[in-house]
Amino acid sequence: MKKFNLKSVTYILILFIVTIIFLTGYSMAKNITTVMLNVGAQIAKPILEVRTESDPINIIDSNTQGEYKFYVRNYDQNGKISDVKMNYIIEIKDTINKELKDTIKYELYKNGTKVELNEQTTNEMQLNNNSLQEDTYILKINYNKNANYVMQDILSNIQIKVHSQQLKTV
Repeated sequence: MKKFNLKSVTYILILFIVTIIFLTGYSMAKNITTVMLNVGAQIAKPILEVRTESDPINIIDSNTQGEYKFYVRNYDQNGKISDVKMNYIIEIKDTINKELKDTIKYELYKNGTKVELNEQTTNEMQLNNNSLQEDTYILKINYNKNANYVMQDILSNIQIKVHSQQLKTV
């Protein structure tokens, strides 16, 4: 058996290590990337205006009926239309005692068509954002003077509240 000398063993070992280093493809690197973004966005402007031309209504024993006219629209006084569609409901609030509720009745009309009231609140209605829209409402208030109450007992202020909600845009 032949003896290998130390010089040839060292040479083979170094050659083996160098070959392994080239075949493994090991590398080290460091990479830093900076990205600058500028984003511009506009916020959609919802417009819902409620306006009226009616004077306050005084219902008394001799005048048992009153009408209050108001408008709900999707544009402002400059003609700018809302950027988004909106749902809204109308709520009629009063301060009448529960015992006296049968003395006052409300009827609401939208563009001449009767709107059903559920606990003095309408169902959801919609205002579009692609054209001018103005809905005309008439609130008719009727006092039943045949009830067993004196008119002074029923003194109340009535408020018309419009609650709106912006619809999601896609």
